[in-house]
Amino acid sequence: MRFYKDKVFWYVFTALALVKGAALAGVFYFHPLGEKILAFPDSLTYVYPAQTWLEYGQMWEAVTAAPMLLRTPGYPFFLAVVQTLFHNMTWAVVLVQNLLSLALLIPVYMTAEKLNGKHAARAAVLFCAASVLYFSLSFAVLTEILCAFLLSWFVYFTVNFLLKPARHKLFLAALFLSSAVYVRPAAYYFMFASTIILVCFSAAKLVRFPAWKIAAFFFAPLLILVGAWQVRNSVQTGFGGFTSVGAYNLYMWNEDYLAHKYNLSVPQAHQLLENALPPGFNSLPPTEQVRLYKAMAKPLIQESFFYKLSRAPLWAVKTLFGANFVHCSRLLTGGAIPEEELDGQMLNHTAALHENWLKTIPHKLLFLLTAGEVFLLVLCGAAGFLLLWKTRRTETFFLLVYCLYFWGIGSVFFGAYARFRAPFEFALCITAGAAANALLQYAKTKIKR
Repeated sequence: MRFYKDKVFWYVFTALALVKGAALAGVFYFHPLGEKILAFPDSLTYVYPAQTWLEYGQMWEAVTAAPMLLRTPGYPFFLAVVQTLFHNMTWAVVLVQNLLSLALLIPVYMTAEKLNGKHAARAAVLFCAASVLYFSLSFAVLTEILCAFLLSWFVYFTVNFLLKPARHKLFLAALFLSSAVYVRPAAYYFMFASTIILVCFSAAKLVRFPAWKIAAFFFAPLLILVGAWQVRNSVQTGFGGFTSVGAYNLYMWNEDYLAHKYNLSVPQAHQLLENALPPGFNSLPPTEQVRLYKAMAKPLIQESFFYKLSRAPLWAVKTLFGANFVHCSRLLTGGAIPEEELDGQMLNHTAALHENWLKTIPHKLLFLLTAGEVFLLVLCGAAGFLLLWKTRRTETFFLLVYCLYFWGIGSVFFGAYARFRAPFEFALCITAGAAANALLQYAKTKIKR
């Protein structure tokens, strides 16, 4: 069934639209922090390049005013378009992101319906509509909602291609994946992973489509579209990579180890790493900055390897089961903790659970609701993978690798938390819909007996 012909879909869509509208009005008119509630430390690194692009026609770094390398242009361009249309880059962005998270229901329904029918699609939409993660991230000037929306269409067209191969589906999948890479470069290596998966499917006759056509209509467009930014970087800065954020993260993501080793707070450890950089570092050519980041990160990574290995299970659990509770709490109640404490407690997430946010009954109830929703989603999502494996092995394998990739890449450092589940939460909603549908059918059978 087409989503636009399904009354249940529109009931859920309308209900979510009303909730989002009320929440947006409430935060806009009554929240004590005003637009500050929308800002995260990363936000400036996207807003500033958007502003310089509008004013000067080029995207510059927030600190050095050099050509932008730390971030990729997708989200700054999105911000610039919103600014042009609405003459606002905070509340208007949140409005558009709420609309995108609402529209996310469409590819979720369409993918689930292709895999397991309309009843599973309806259940998948319910899970997606109930997502506290997507709800809360809609109120943040961050990349996650736009990236998840683009990736959801990539997943839809890829699954549709696997079910019924066609060139245009493959090309559209490449278009949406490359767009997502421009928004959030964590998706960069999945270009290669997905190409390998599709070629292997072709070689194993699991999909009736020649490997050379996969290269021509999927991998080649990805290389051309993403490579264009690398050419720009090489011409303007001499750095031929897609972004310098990887080298930066290799170095700066040792904050937790230094904090542990020297009994420091995370912000203090961050400052220690900043101070260790050579004088005049920001004025060095980008290629030299990247080289230094990697060279200085290597001994730290070697020294901290077993410490980080011992912490990795916690990081993976925080990504998969985190409810973005702190941001949800701030949205509903305002600034319960002073702003100066947020760097260590909310944004860097050095602890599994922040007890300062669980002192009142409303906060405890909110935590139970948000954590309960996430736990149910993950549980049903895992069950859905097992059920779909019986009937849709090729498509299920692709979805599983997709989820594992983004779960893994979002859990490799101490700052891992719910935000990094955003690229694959909608996929969990799709498989959870299959589990909910199976449970419903089982219940109906029992009742008839």
